[in-house]
Amino acid sequence: MLRNPFRLRNSSARVGRLAASLFCLGILGVAACGSGPPRVVLFSPLQGTFTTDATIQVDGVLIDVNLDAVADVQVNGISAMPLAPGGLFSVTVPLDPTMLEQPITAEVIGESGGILRDRVMVIYGPSVVDGDFSPEGIALRLNEAGLDEIEPLVTGLVPLDLATLVPAGTLVVDDFCYWDSFLGCLGRVDATISGSPPPSLSGFDVAMDSMTDFVAGDVSLYDLFFKVDVFAVTGIGFTCHIDVNASTALILGDYELNPSAVDPEQVDVSQLGGVSVQFANFSDTTNCDGFLGFIVEAFVGLVISDLQNEFVRPGLEDFLNTPDAFGNTPVAGSIETALQAVEIAGPIGAAFGVDLEAPLFAILEDEDGITLGSDARVITTLPDPDAPDLPASFDVDQVFPTFGPLAPNGLPYELAICISASAFNQLLRAEVESGLLASTITELTLAFGTTPITGVLLSLLMPPFSALNPSELLQFDIRPTMAPIFSGEPGPNGELATVHLPHLDLVLSPIVDPDTVLLAGSIDVTVGIEANYGVEGLTFVVTPPTPEDITVTLLQNPLFVDPERLDTLLPALVSGAVPTIANSLGSFPIPEFLGLELSAVDIARNGDYTALYFDLSPVPVP
Repeated sequence: MLRNPFRLRNSSARVGRLAASLFCLGILGVAACGSGPPRVVLFSPLQGTFTTDATIQVDGVLIDVNLDAVADVQVNGISAMPLAPGGLFSVTVPLDPTMLEQPITAEVIGESGGILRDRVMVIYGPSVVDGDFSPEGIALRLNEAGLDEIEPLVTGLVPLDLATLVPAGTLVVDDFCYWDSFLGCLGRVDATISGSPPPSLSGFDVAMDSMTDFVAGDVSLYDLFFKVDVFAVTGIGFTCHIDVNASTALILGDYELNPSAVDPEQVDVSQLGGVSVQFANFSDTTNCDGFLGFIVEAFVGLVISDLQNEFVRPGLEDFLNTPDAFGNTPVAGSIETALQAVEIAGPIGAAFGVDLEAPLFAILEDEDGITLGSDARVITTLPDPDAPDLPASFDVDQVFPTFGPLAPNGLPYELAICISASAFNQLLRAEVESGLLASTITELTLAFGTTPITGVLLSLLMPPFSALNPSELLQFDIRPTMAPIFSGEPGPNGELATVHLPHLDLVLSPIVDPDTVLLAGSIDVTVGIEANYGVEGLTFVVTPPTPEDITVTLLQNPLFVDPERLDTLLPALVSGAVPTIANSLGSFPIPEFLGLELSAVDIARNGDYTALYFDLSPVPVP
């Protein structure tokens, strides 16, 4: 029996084994390297190479092979003869630009008709290198109804008290002329917010309405109180204290949202123009030191409404329209602070066990809602040492989605998350590096039901297996060599997506001795996938593939099973295991959003993207 060569899973391990073989060939010669079985090894291109070239150079070597017995070496049917010294060969192979998967198979054909094989899979198309971003990978959409849902939460996130918004000592009136005459201004005053007692309010709320290219943000302050200290700067010296009360103060403003230049994962809020302040049930009382009566009358000038409209309101508006050292006005800064909690990348990354970075590239406002567009980068945080180390993932050029008030099924929604195929492929790459897709199958689902894999079962299908103990329990060990690929296309039967599972390593071995190889090969599977959303998050539902959707390539055949019979039977056998393989894709948890529970409205394609549409509701209290 052959010992299992598939324990070296990743590209670096494969290269390491190859370097040792080449060292042996170069220093000692072939005859001295006969410690292993005869084999052919492709060392270029590496497994999972991405290319957009019309051809690719293939390099390989024959190891522990009697070169005199070699009739031909073919790579995808193209002869690589004559061999170079040491059994090395090289050949240029054309690629089919219409096919995503480009298998490269080397076959050594002996004079007696025996065959040795090795195989790598090349992916035709662009790629995103591990550590790079997928441009425009994620879209987060909040519709008007969704904005309404989060407004109370945003209110709770803003650390707003009136003493902070309008702190004591704030100059709200500067050089106001309270006594104008034909001789000019005979007296001017300044006014500042008093800290004794400090400004106060009983509560506030924030209302946000998305408009074309901006957001209208209205802040309502309830039971407003502040005290204004007025003191003369010219003319007759005096000091007055004005207690201002209003049942509500409505601050009306328009704001522009952009990615922050300092931290692109955060939203920068800029005030457009000036805010205006409207009071309801405004009242004031005045208490002056110094020359009372005449001075107060001269200062107040007119009726109370004039004090509101010509003194208090303009002074407060001037303060609210003045930017701080960071360029933020007070209200814009408060909204910006609240929006720091609107994050989806961190919780999703934590749920998957990966590091998901999603810097914003644009924030788009329209009359139906707000779209936050992000680039996406996924980094593996806890790699599985037995999993492959994948240098890149498949990239798909897709048009960034647009949104309306309804999901594709015609129902209203409040929150949508759209993920590009490229971002999904990055996520799947990181998940495979963390152990996704590795599976061991001990049962097969056949026409008469599910049954354990045994020697007697396989001997009924392929007589050479009758050499095994009939009751010996066997297993198919399946390991990925590359990540699944979302092609960006709908499924073959109109499913949500087409997913390619290229070159899964397949080894048949006894359960009690998994290193003993009875049969080895590779599987390529193409399936249509739908998605469901439930308590476990996003789960995939795989349409059972037909034998035509499965390609099985025999690579090791120590029992000398008839290859033609294997080519017929293995796809049928493996098709029974594909649901198990697909189940190993696992579930994709979607976290709460600002403490709100997500209820699925629709899962569908939005243009080229995979889109999840949700309603938002408070999380039930246990």
